[in-house]
Order: sequence, then structure tokens, then C-alpha cells
Amino acid sequence: MSLDVPKISALVLDVLGTIVDERGHRLAETRSALEAAGESAEPADALVDAWLDRIDELMPEAGGQEFRPMDELNREALDAAAESAGAALRGSALDDLAAAALVPRPWPDAAPGLGALAERFNTVALSNSTARALIEIARGGGLRWHAALPTELVRCYKPDPAAYRLVLDLLRAGEGEVLMVAAHPWDLRAAAAQGMRTAYVKREGCPDADGEFDVESTSLAALAAELLATE
Repeated sequence: MSLDVPKISALVLDVLGTIVDERGHRLAETRSALEAAGESAEPADALVDAWLDRIDELMPEAGGQEFRPMDELNREALDAAAESAGAALRGSALDDLAAAALVPRPWPDAAPGLGALAERFNTVALSNSTARALIEIARGGGLRWHAALPTELVRCYKPDPAAYRLVLDLLRAGEGEVLMVAAHPWDLRAAAAQGMRTAYVKREGCPDADGEFDVESTSLAALAAELLATE
């Protein structure tokens, strides 16, 4: 581990995909919605993949003066995905599915891992999700972080540099004092470009780290054990 752990004062945690199982939750909710509508759940995988891909396409266009919040992007992307997947969901069924998708369930190791880390480090969630969703995610999942910062505060989405500068400015942290924790290599690379140290957590469906970060762990619980074992 190429990291001076005693120097770290704060952990900045990605949420969607890292703390919560975003795709798995959307898939379960989509299957339930299709079955409730009397439809086959077979299109669910294609719908969810198209849904997430469309959100990724919309985010770079949604920042700055023309900022659009994630709940709006999420609903627009779902409409396009349902149409492309040929899913027979309409009206209130799509409304309910879009709302449910914004509050994913945590990975099983998230609550105990976060709880352990919060005993030693300041922990801050930094997410492309909304403030309301972050509150509901933490409350429903029993998650412990000391602060939650949605990137909507600076009218952008990660990996925009302004998202990382937001947390660095608020923490008033020095070089090498903040560790970004994420399952997405693109997120970690963007954080490193702003002076953060980086910890990769392996999650299902996310690319491998390929040895490019300061710490690499198989789970949040494993990361907690590794960091807390270092004096």
C-alpha cells in the first residue's frame, strides 16, 4: 500500500456503485414493475443498461448554467430506455420506478465498513445523486457518514473538477490529506488530478483498477480493515 495512512484526515466516498448496488437495485425494481404490469421481466436487463447508459450521456450536457438535477435526468433516461427496450410501462408505473431507482440498497458490507471507518476518519459522501436521495439512502441503509455533498451544490456532475474542489475547499485539506474511495477508475483518476489520494474498491460490474491507485481492496470492509490496521 503506497499510502501514508496517518496523514489522511478524511475519506471522500463515492456512493452510486461504491456504497450502494445501483445496477442491482434498478434491475430488481424494474423486474418488479414489469411483473406488476402483467409483463414479462425479460426486457429488464436491456432496459436497465440502456437507462444507465442514457444517464451517462445526459450528465455532461446538464452542468453549468443549464444545470438539470439528477431526478430529472433519471426520469428522462427511463422514458428513452423503456421505449428502446420495448417495455410496456407507462405513466405512473414509470414515475414510481424512476423514484424507487434513486434510493438504491447498500452493498452488504457498506454499513459495517462505513461504521468502522467513521470511528477513525472524517467521512464525506460525494455523489452525483441528489441531496434528498442521499438522506434517504443513509437513513434506509443505516449508513454512517459525517457529511453528504451532492454535486448539484456546484451545478455539475463528476468527473467535473468542480465536484472534487467542492469537498477539498470545504474540508480545507492539505495535499495528501484526503483519500477518495470509489469503485470507478474514472472517478478516482479525476480525484487524483485534483490532489486526492485514491482507494479503489472492487464492485460487481465495475472495471478493474489495474494497479493504478494507492490502495486496492476487494470490498469496503476489506478497505476498512487495511486502513485501520495501519498506525
